[in-house]
Amino acid sequence: MTLEEAKQAILERFPDLEVDEGFRGGLGLRLSAERLLEVGRWLRDEPAIRCDLFHGMTAVDWEDHFAVVYWLQSTAHPEIRLQLKVDLPHDQPEIESVTGLWPGANWHEREAWDLLGVRFRNHPDLRRILTWEGYEGHPLRRDFVDRRPKRPRRVRIR
Repeated sequence: MTLEEAKQAILERFPDLEVDEGFRGGLGLRLSAERLLEVGRWLRDEPAIRCDLFHGMTAVDWEDHFAVVYWLQSTAHPEIRLQLKVDLPHDQPEIESVTGLWPGANWHEREAWDLLGVRFRNHPDLRRILTWEGYEGHPLRRDFVDRRPKRPRRVRIR
């Protein structure tokens, strides 16, 4: 199956998905948080698509919302590379975990939780991964305020 055939099959099955023309590495799709698991499961299990390879995930803190971005690929049809984007409200960045579909998402989701505060419901072990337990806040959020005491700057003159 080609990428174009996959695009047609996906949009025939999920006509409400929005194609993201900005993604150049394959097919970009925008979807709601409520549809993520349904669409993801179909993309993984549909034999003609079979996006069983989880490449990665990240989250972005835009000024008015968060975006969670997933990259998937089909091992059966390597030409099929997908990017899924889900927008989340800034005041409640919460979404279902995809670790049940792609176990490789585990540490990616923990990183997004730790650094940006995006909460993944039903994650098997959602705890900090880069900062320590007890760390206050999420350091990559736009509204993060570093409360550590300021250290004097040392200038070395030779």
